[in-house]
Parts: sequence; C-alpha cells; structure tokens
Amino acid sequence: MALPAPASMKKPKQPPRTPHHKDRTPLARAGALLLMAGLLYLLWPSAETAYLAMESVIR
Repeated sequence: MALPAPASMKKPKQPPRTPHHKDRTPLARAGALLLMAGLLYLLWPSAETAYLAMESVIR
C-alpha cells in the first residue's frame, strides 16, 4: 500500500505558463472599451433626440 506523497512532492495541478499562454485581460479590456465607444458613437444621435423629445414633453 503506497502512502500519498507529501505536498512538496506533488506536481502542481496548473501547468507552468508558457510564452504563448499570455494573459489576454488587457487586450480584452481594450476591446470592450473600443466596443463601448463605438456603440456610444452609433447611438449618440438617437439618445440626443430622445433627450430633446423628453425635454420638450416636460416643458
């Protein structure tokens, strides 16, 4: 009957990071920011129109 190996001898579950497994968080964040900026640019005229319409209804 084999005893379980001590923690220091166990292999780590996560493989060590290799250069091609880079962290893509900054890239994803930049992409999301660009997407939001693009959506704001596309939707800005309709948002402004809606705001002006609402303002005229309130008055």
